[in-house]
Amino acid sequence: MRTAIGGHPAVVPLLPVHRHRSPTVLRWTETVLGVLAEAGFAGTRRVVALRALLAYAVGAIQLEHLGPLSGSGTDAMSGLSPAEFPHLSATATDARQVGPDAEFDGGLDLLLRGLAVSSD
Repeated sequence: MRTAIGGHPAVVPLLPVHRHRSPTVLRWTETVLGVLAEAGFAGTRRVVALRALLAYAVGAIQLEHLGPLSGSGTDAMSGLSPAEFPHLSATATDARQVGPDAEFDGGLDLLLRGLAVSSD
């Protein structure tokens, strides 16, 4: 999904609104629901897991294209006063070393690990 949308990031805000009209989105959703079902998610837990995965994917894609870690916003935050914003300035400095693939894959890994724990 990330790769397909990456070429057309302007469509990201349209996904939630038109998710029921796009055959591609419907097939992606069906596939994810099948994986969740096989992992033991059912009922409302499967609903919440699906929405969490969709929210992560959509949000991560928007951040990658509208506020990339390699962008001027990260530079501005890394230059903030460490006395006033110690965590933000240090994290923004570290963020310069994180590429888009590492950012997306790392966040997805954290989410999937959380889902795995919640299914126990």
